[in-house]
Amino acid sequence: MMTISKYLNYAIKFCCLIILINACTQSDYTRLVKAELSKNIRIDSVILGINLGDTRDEFYGRCFELNKQQLVTQGPNGATVQYFFSDSLFHEQPTSIRLLFIPAFDENDVIKEVNLEFSYAAWAPWNTVYQSDQLIKKVQDILMVWYKGNSFVSVKLDDRILPVKLDGNRRLIVYIKDEQNVVVKVQDILHPAYKHSITK
Repeated sequence: MMTISKYLNYAIKFCCLIILINACTQSDYTRLVKAELSKNIRIDSVILGINLGDTRDEFYGRCFELNKQQLVTQGPNGATVQYFFSDSLFHEQPTSIRLLFIPAFDENDVIKEVNLEFSYAAWAPWNTVYQSDQLIKKVQDILMVWYKGNSFVSVKLDDRILPVKLDGNRRLIVYIKDEQNVVVKVQDILHPAYKHSITK
């Protein structure tokens, strides 16, 4: 007959084995999410003084100020803001890059996500050096300079392996939209719209 101490010993070993298996099967991303959220640090900055959590009025007020300073203009359609910058860190020659940014607001008119859309200013369909597949790695390098913090990890999202960077609650997801554009989704993973995706 099994004694209580032997039963407890087996139960403890079994629990330890389950914990060990769970730890081994967690992805790098899942471990990163848990580690970042355990710090209880909010990081909301996106670009040019625009932040996750800003209201619609705060966003457009900030864009108005940036436009007055001639830093941004209205993008190709009314919903975007256009910003040009030159990169010489990751290109052999100073290279002009166009950045469009488009906020996504929740039902309370608060920014839950900002889409940053990068493309070469000199892009043309026939110019292979200015295609998005040439730009995507450089965008990641630029983001590391802008945001510092954790490196990108590869995460499976919607049947694609994509580079993801997570610092605190701020997640950056990078992907190629088309031949011209590289998109970076900047999201607050603590917002109810994204909380379901934290462990994926």
